[in-house]
Amino acid sequence: MLTVRNRQPSLGLVLLVYYLIASAGALLLGLIQPVLGVPEVVLQLTQFGPALGVAAILLLWPRARRPALTVDLRLWPSKPRWFLVSAVLIAGTFLAAWLWYVVTGHSVSFASPTSLSHPFWLIAVAQLVGAAGEEIGWRCFLQPTLQSRIGVFPASVVVGLLWGIWHVGVFAEGWAYASLFLLFAVSLSVILGELLRDAKGGRLPLAAFYHALVNLGLLLWFNEEDGSRLAMGSLAAACAIGAIVVLANGLERRHGRRGYTLAGRR
Repeated sequence: MLTVRNRQPSLGLVLLVYYLIASAGALLLGLIQPVLGVPEVVLQLTQFGPALGVAAILLLWPRARRPALTVDLRLWPSKPRWFLVSAVLIAGTFLAAWLWYVVTGHSVSFASPTSLSHPFWLIAVAQLVGAAGEEIGWRCFLQPTLQSRIGVFPASVVVGLLWGIWHVGVFAEGWAYASLFLLFAVSLSVILGELLRDAKGGRLPLAAFYHALVNLGLLLWFNEEDGSRLAMGSLAAACAIGAIVVLANGLERRHGRRGYTLAGRR
């Protein structure tokens, strides 16, 4: 009789196992965080739930039984310019949201890095580590696995939805807030999917860098964690615009390369 390890896993089964372990792992880590005394402002242990999901997949199915699955943890080669592009995109997102606040006559809540309960450098390093814990699951496993089956954009949307729903706490703020958060998550996922479209490695550093910068921005600006629909809506709309710009730019670049290739063949 075949065991789970000996069966060729279906994509649906893999997604289910990964998502259940990532969710259950995050719940368990969230429960033990107060016991361990780790301050949430520094690091949220729930972020390592997706890494546990990937670990479960690797343990359940040996490499020979999971040829259709992709776990890309290569740190190199990385493209330095994409880190700069990421920083510019994130700065543009927060600037656009801030401008909307100004235009509509609202004030943006801002917490100075020196006013935080722990040194900002420690928080920044911990946020990068926590973001890496998440991105091992979302952008290093789920995105490339789905991308090879259904394409970059559809995979990015699916990953964004699953990623957003995984933040189950947002639903406590009501469906309007949760819907805006899902738009925010999907838009971020689309941007990262496009930035990592042709990645031959370096997925984890870039995804973790982008994710950590977003989290640090949310920590210092706006009050979206208080359930503010204005804050969440402004950020979601700004991020959606950024996703459209990145998609349009990517499409133009690919068409440009294709035209150059066709011209070279004549």
